[in-house]
Amino acid sequence: MKQRRPIQIMQSVIFALVLREMRTRFGSQRMGWFWMIFEPMAHMALLMFVFGYIRGREVPGMDYAVYLVSGLVPFFLMRNLSLRLMEAVHANKALFAYPNIKPFDTFVARTIVEFSLMACVFVILMGAMGLWLGYDVSIHHPLQWLAAVGTGVMFSFALGLVFCFIVEAMPNAKTFIRLLFMPLYFLSCVIIPVWSIPPQWMHYLLWNPFLHIVDNIRSSTFVHYPEVVGVSYTYPAAVALVTLFFGMALYRLRREELLAI
Repeated sequence: MKQRRPIQIMQSVIFALVLREMRTRFGSQRMGWFWMIFEPMAHMALLMFVFGYIRGREVPGMDYAVYLVSGLVPFFLMRNLSLRLMEAVHANKALFAYPNIKPFDTFVARTIVEFSLMACVFVILMGAMGLWLGYDVSIHHPLQWLAAVGTGVMFSFALGLVFCFIVEAMPNAKTFIRLLFMPLYFLSCVIIPVWSIPPQWMHYLLWNPFLHIVDNIRSSTFVHYPEVVGVSYTYPAAVALVTLFFGMALYRLRREELLAI
């Protein structure tokens, strides 16, 4: 037999892990795919109903439903990706008995699965609002939108790596990390506009990279989006690169310990 190159082995391993992850996530039920996609859609639909119709919240010059979805889906993607990578080693510990499977392969596989799932949710929601409800769901600055989404995925991936090592060293930290995303949900201005934050608080909120990423995604989606002083593309990208470097350094130093755990 022809000997395969390491990159080919890694591709095969990641493909098998993606299939295993999907089967584990969706289960053997026929409606597993439906419920996995319907659950986040129902959550976002409820928020749109509460904040958009019951409370009558409006964003000048923008459809609030599109405004909400354009922030909710990216934040859920970043949150879920960080938390799923946090548990990647523990969930796939038995597979590390095979020499071709490395912990890093599980990180990549979970990133692919989570990104694909939320991409489907985003396309379905935006398509439904555009075709059936008549909203303008076009992305007016696609390159900037891709840059913002890519920054969010990179930052979440790096954050998940760091969380994984923290949890492996201190298992009780898992609950705290999960609870940490609850205030971040509001501090990232997912529901309320960034420009509505009082200036005396804005200085502190701008330290949050999630706020920059969510607002950059929205500013690239809408044509007449207000420019907020302090929000930039460079800050979250720099934080993502530093976090990724730190996470990869931890993986380099402690990958053998992960295999032995």
